[in-house]
Amino acid sequence: MKNTMLPILTLLALGTFALATDPADAQWEKMFQVMYGLPKPAKDSRIKQLKLLIDQGADVNMAIGFDRMAREGETRADLRGTTWPLDVAVQQAHLDMVNLLLNHGAKIHGKELAQAAFAGTQDESLAMVTVLLKAGADANSSYDGFTALFWASSKGNTNAVKLLLAQPGIQLDEASPDGHTALMTAAEHGHVEIVEMLLKAGANVSIHGKRGETATLLAEKSLARLQAIVEKQQAIISKLRSPPK
Repeated sequence: MKNTMLPILTLLALGTFALATDPADAQWEKMFQVMYGLPKPAKDSRIKQLKLLIDQGADVNMAIGFDRMAREGETRADLRGTTWPLDVAVQQAHLDMVNLLLNHGAKIHGKELAQAAFAGTQDESLAMVTVLLKAGADANSSYDGFTALFWASSKGNTNAVKLLLAQPGIQLDEASPDGHTALMTAAEHGHVEIVEMLLKAGANVSIHGKRGETATLLAEKSLARLQAIVEKQQAIISKLRSPPK
């Protein structure tokens, strides 16, 4: 999941700054800057800046990114929001900001849970997935076609997978844009415990991806790649032990 949002949002922001004529526009600009760290703040100051903005009445649900540039005579109300403070905080794995925003009424727009399963370290990711589920996030929601279960399985985050599997109605076999399921990505990346968990939960081992691959075939291809690496290393070790004279 590539984060190409910042340069796009920056351009959109510049286009909208020109329209800023009232306090609400000034608050929007400040929120944008705080969430993206523009200009780069001191290490611990962003959470303080966000708290101050909220105390001053800033709307935690204001869109800070849009689907297009504003045309002449338009305001932000004429644009479709695509990015909000909460999902930026999740993308950046800022759990303190995530909690602060949720505690002040930030709404979940649908992509945050998948972003959380992808972002940060395993512990950070698990913590964000946990708080988002408690806040009412849909366990089966996706971002760019990838669910939280897919990303947690792909990254080997066993505890996050366990938490997601415990959610009522969790969809085990939801496919990514290339037709891969959580089971397939876990098998491909060698996450044995997660493969076992998914199989016990009833994941379908027979599903084919768009190129015809199954979880078994992906695991076999990964094994072949690893075996080739092992063989090369063994050859290197042999040469090192018996160098030419």
